[in-house]
Amino acid sequence: MNILLTGGSGLIGSELIEKLIDNGHQVRILTREKNVEHPFYHWDKNKIDEKVFEDLDGIIHLAGAAIANRWTESYKKEILESRVNTASLLYKYTEKYVPNLQFFISASGSGYYGQITSEHIFEENDQAGTDFIGQVCVDWENAAYQFQKLGSRVVCLRTSLVLAKNGEGFKLLKKPIQFGVGANLGDGKQWMPWIHIDDLEQMYCDAATNNQWNGSYNASSPEMINHSTFNKTLAKKMNKPFFLPNIPSFIMKIALGEMSDLVLKGSRISPAKIEKQGFQFKYPTLEKALKELL
Repeated sequence: MNILLTGGSGLIGSELIEKLIDNGHQVRILTREKNVEHPFYHWDKNKIDEKVFEDLDGIIHLAGAAIANRWTESYKKEILESRVNTASLLYKYTEKYVPNLQFFISASGSGYYGQITSEHIFEENDQAGTDFIGQVCVDWENAAYQFQKLGSRVVCLRTSLVLAKNGEGFKLLKKPIQFGVGANLGDGKQWMPWIHIDDLEQMYCDAATNNQWNGSYNASSPEMINHSTFNKTLAKKMNKPFFLPNIPSFIMKIALGEMSDLVLKGSRISPAKIEKQGFQFKYPTLEKALKELL
């Protein structure tokens, strides 16, 4: 198929390009920068090169400003608009040039349910959170579901922490442990949903090619572990000690402000719906994932 990809320079997008090509698809990249390795087309906040829509089968929308930056009011606006406004711009052009688009697949976040630490296991029909990230995810998905007006199949993948060798998140988790100064943040009881990048890439490929995929899905591994267990498992696999006292929550709040909720709170996320779709995880446990990543 001819697939348009936004966010191709990010962690997920850069690896997904190669996987889609390996699976026989033609990938077109929307970018503000030049990409010499793949067909690329220019876009900005208000305009897209209309040539990218010729004979287009589907769109995978990954573009969005990084969440892990300090949340000033102006940056919070950028987080939202970089996801929602870009999806709306794509819809505007698709309506004009590709009214029969087969599918629109959008990234979303496991933060859809809000940053809550509890024993509840969140499924796709649970209500959205009322905090900042929860509301961003709601608007993000609503922008994607516009494409249903065109008869397009819409899939939103509510993605948890992505573990990848080259991922900044995984590097940040490893670094203090590598130097023997690893410590839990807050009480360490916050749940830490995660997914290996290989499984996530396969989800995107399956969602593009299997017409049975429709709606929102939790993109998270079946193994539900908390922050403390994650760190201890990682330290064990790295053959490093892990003995320092927890870093108090108030210190993280001073350092990160509102964004501290991302590391101090966390929910259990169920992937049961995506498994019922027939998806089989290559890395269902952290032990198996870390064995490959390390």
